[in-house]
Amino acid sequence: MSDQERRSELRRFLKDRRARVHPAEVGIPATGRRRVRGLRREEVASLAGIGVSWYTALESGDAEGVSAAAVLAVSDALRLSESERNYLLALTGRTPVPEEHSEPGMLIKETMRALTFPAYLISAAWEVLDCNEAFRCVWGVAESEVPFNAVERMFLNARVRTMHGDRFVANLAPVVAMVRSAVGRRPHVKVLQELRERLVAENEIRELWDAYEISDPLVPNRCTIDSPIGTFTYEALTLANPGDTTGLVVQIPDPPSKERLAQVLHRG
Repeated sequence: MSDQERRSELRRFLKDRRARVHPAEVGIPATGRRRVRGLRREEVASLAGIGVSWYTALESGDAEGVSAAAVLAVSDALRLSESERNYLLALTGRTPVPEEHSEPGMLIKETMRALTFPAYLISAAWEVLDCNEAFRCVWGVAESEVPFNAVERMFLNARVRTMHGDRFVANLAPVVAMVRSAVGRRPHVKVLQELRERLVAENEIRELWDAYEISDPLVPNRCTIDSPIGTFTYEALTLANPGDTTGLVVQIPDPPSKERLAQVLHRG
């Protein structure tokens, strides 16, 4: 991420989160008419225990000289979630943001392939690098179609999209929050920018994007789909080493789905 890109996103993120905090939530009494939505800069600085000039510089995108402790204090003042705090730390350069995905080793590849639950390896740019037989069965993916972009294939592909039915928005919302985090951390990555443009091209999805929700790039989430083998509800468990940009996603089925999937794999 270039310095200019980081400063721009840091500025936007802090302004947005400051506007979301109602003064009463942090014990600031309402006195007269307020010209800004949410907290004032000096109020955030006071709550964080840092100078107004330091916070103003930070919100202007200048994180140089601001300690990690000060960043965490600002996070607490703005009542950020854990994912939002991690995002702020990344934007201020207090945690590393790897630029390229690392090639998964043979052990993790073979472990993924041996799992009887749907599983796949994903990069920070949301590219599925490899997946197992169970995943291909549930999502109708041919071996020749790998690699592919996870969001494009699992949510925006016309045929696969029908699998979400009326659950589409509920299934996609946590994914949009994850993609937003990835784009913010790596705004220069072309594939992420193209994915963003694809998402915001649709009004229904743009509303999710404009809500500006942020989560960690790869976090567990819940999804229910009507796959070729029946209704499939799962919890996606993501495993990734800190600082690594390749994650192993395992989709854990509920008992009925597990039984159906086992029958399909056994017949295969």
